[in-house]
Amino acid sequence: MPTVYLKGGGTVEVSLEDLEDYLRENRERIETRRKQLRRPSVDSTTALTSSK
Repeated sequence: MPTVYLKGGGTVEVSLEDLEDYLRENRERIETRRKQLRRPSVDSTTALTSSK
């Protein structure tokens, strides 16, 4: 079940069937989070020469 993060630190698990309605009805209570991907930086010249 997807987890919805609420402003103030709470969380709610909502079934996929109800998720769209829940998001629409509780828009002002939901906290927006962004997940940052942590990938190692790759030098473009190294990437081209090392993959054979």
